[in-house]
Amino acid sequence: MDIKLAYDASTSLAPSGFTTAMAYAASQLDALLTNNITVTISVSWDNSVLGEGGVNSMLGYSYGAVAAALSSHASGTIAQEAAANLAADPAGSGGEVYLTIAQAEALGLAGSVPSSTIEGKVTFGTSGTTLDFNATNRAITGEIDFIGVAEHELTHALARIGWGDGSYYSLMDLYRFASAGVVESGANPATATSPAAYFSIDGGRTDLANFSTTSDYYDWATSVSGDSFDAFASEGVANTLSSVDETLLEAMGFNVACFCPGTRILTPGGEVAVEALAIGDMVTTQAGPRRIKWIGRSAHAGRQIAGNRLALPVTIMPGALGPGAPCRALTVSPGHGVLLHGVLVPAWRLVNGVNVVQAKHVDRVVYLHIELDQHGLLCAEGSWSESYLNETPRDWFQNADEYAALYPGEDIPSPAFLPRIEEGIALQALQYVVNSQAGLPRQTEMAGGLRGELELVTPEFCAGWAQCMAAPEVPVMLLVMAGGEILARLPANRYRADLSARGLGSGCHGFAAALPARAKGAEIMVRRELDGEVLARDEIAAQAA
Repeated sequence: MDIKLAYDASTSLAPSGFTTAMAYAASQLDALLTNNITVTISVSWDNSVLGEGGVNSMLGYSYGAVAAALSSHASGTIAQEAAANLAADPAGSGGEVYLTIAQAEALGLAGSVPSSTIEGKVTFGTSGTTLDFNATNRAITGEIDFIGVAEHELTHALARIGWGDGSYYSLMDLYRFASAGVVESGANPATATSPAAYFSIDGGRTDLANFSTTSDYYDWATSVSGDSFDAFASEGVANTLSSVDETLLEAMGFNVACFCPGTRILTPGGEVAVEALAIGDMVTTQAGPRRIKWIGRSAHAGRQIAGNRLALPVTIMPGALGPGAPCRALTVSPGHGVLLHGVLVPAWRLVNGVNVVQAKHVDRVVYLHIELDQHGLLCAEGSWSESYLNETPRDWFQNADEYAALYPGEDIPSPAFLPRIEEGIALQALQYVVNSQAGLPRQTEMAGGLRGELELVTPEFCAGWAQCMAAPEVPVMLLVMAGGEILARLPANRYRADLSARGLGSGCHGFAAALPARAKGAEIMVRRELDGEVLARDEIAAQAA
């Protein structure tokens, strides 16, 4: 999608940083929504408001036409489920469903719309508050995250709009439920109030998020926190686009990015889509032009990898890894190493839901991995990431027989070009770099129930896992001790498949620490740094010690 912002004369009164922040918010939506349409939205400034958004006009279509368009344009499982469970033909609206121009374009129901057409409108101001226009720090105490406000109003101009009173029906009205099978139609547009309602894409059986009952009943109630679709913005909070926001936008007829085919790889002759490359072609690496030795291909049906964070694609938004890196949204397999501060980091360990996101569902995903004669770095969408390192089992690829035929008996793992960071304080620091690009605050460990075990102690190292029940995905900082001496300080953030299989969140709660020779024979103890609580020690660890 290409959102064009048309600023009127009033925006000359806006503070410094306003237009830059607006452009950033629009670019985030552009990267998220992949429909090949252009939407022009007018922008005004008025200090009597914090934010307002709407449309200039809406277009009425028969219920049947809208239902058919939703079904035929549903590119993912969420859109398909929403289309299949669209609420029944409304009694009001004369049997019509009203769409914004952007929705009608996305669903192929509108004819050619001139680029000069103003389809939506947004107005912003301070409303007596202090606004934070900074894209790299969106949680400043005493200030309101303006980018979150901008995304809030821009999406109103795109689709989050309606009546709710039963007189007319927008598409969004058909996903606002009072109970299973019952659309909420008792709102009062004059007072901007509504009875309780919730968002659902399965006919009201599942409550995905509650709508506000005041202010704007097309926003989320306070039960959804830190979200740019919330009815009210709070100071010192980064209000970002959440997975339920993406689900709503997909139900509204837009295509939400989950996998981007056509990733462009830099070659000596320019950028080339990865699927257009072949064995023997030259690509640009950090060490100069190199020839492609092999291209591994693997395809997965969505049902095969459902819920598997080690298989679902990860999308890195523009600028997430630094200025211009990547220059366009880059989608890779979750374990693919991307270059960050001189080391490689698996893409999935950088997921934060804002500028690095992981698909929740896919219908089908195809991964293409370029192998060189030695492990190296390729330039993909303007950022550096690794070539295939054949430490990964080659039979993971469906064309592994091709390699065996081309290079019989030749499959010795090559050395890694750069260190790979997957745990420890170094990983935390790199995650903070990416999070700060998104304006997310540094994660803060909380006091709360500690669970875990010191599972193994040998003369050379100790290992185990730890998790805080109050903040399950914030790594617990641990101290490895012998007597009163601290031998190591490290976070419990190593991924372990067994922990994930046990239902312990992401499974990123393991730790392992090398022990110095002077600790031999001493009793090893692991404590939580925050409060000194000792990690439980199982019988196996006690026997090994």
